[in-house]
Amino acid sequence: MKPWQIRLEERLRAEAAPAVLSRDLLARMARTARGGEDMAASSLTHWIGAAGKSGSLQAVVRGLYLNRWRPRPGALADAAPWLRGDAVVSLNTVLADAGVLNNPTRIVTAVVPLDPRAPRLGRQLTHAGSFQFHGMPRRILEAGEPADRLEPAGAYEHARATPEKALVDWLYLAASPRSTRHLPPRGDVDVELLKKARLRTLARAAGVSALLDAWVRGMPRTPVHDWRDPGGTPTWR
Repeated sequence: MKPWQIRLEERLRAEAAPAVLSRDLLARMARTARGGEDMAASSLTHWIGAAGKSGSLQAVVRGLYLNRWRPRPGALADAAPWLRGDAVVSLNTVLADAGVLNNPTRIVTAVVPLDPRAPRLGRQLTHAGSFQFHGMPRRILEAGEPADRLEPAGAYEHARATPEKALVDWLYLAASPRSTRHLPPRGDVDVELLKKARLRTLARAAGVSALLDAWVRGMPRTPVHDWRDPGGTPTWR
């Protein structure tokens, strides 16, 4: 192995190394490892190919890779904002990872803002796995305080909704005439694992309080009094 390759791979093994790597970023890192000396594109391609065969780099789409050298290897969800700007991992993925959804899926689900320049929505297959992108107005995607709707910075290598926001996003999409999603399956969602005060606050910010109320009241094996304040006042009115 050449000295620059050793230096580059040592940097990619660092805990603070990027979880996702574009070809351009790898080219810049390789140039730094070579002391500022440019390298032929074919040489970089050969090195990337060898790293892919060893499993150290995992291709997502052309020119985009997961860094598997890291102590905490790059995950498929980390690539979501690279594929769609401002994407936030949410919905099924977040609820399943939190143990709230009892029917997990391998597809990474994310929401993206419906800005004037509308993003491409729907399913995207990649070499590393599948994504499902859903669109919603930015005011809904960003409804609520950041501490309530997003996991803390550094907890993940991508923007990720809290489980409470993931459920609110799902409810909003189920009520939207522009979405084909149905309401969450009540029997598959363990709402007792959610922070109720945060859930109520986020639902109010997104304008789905009434829908959340109706959905919760229709849940099997969930007494209505569990969803009341200590004084007995219904929390959903």
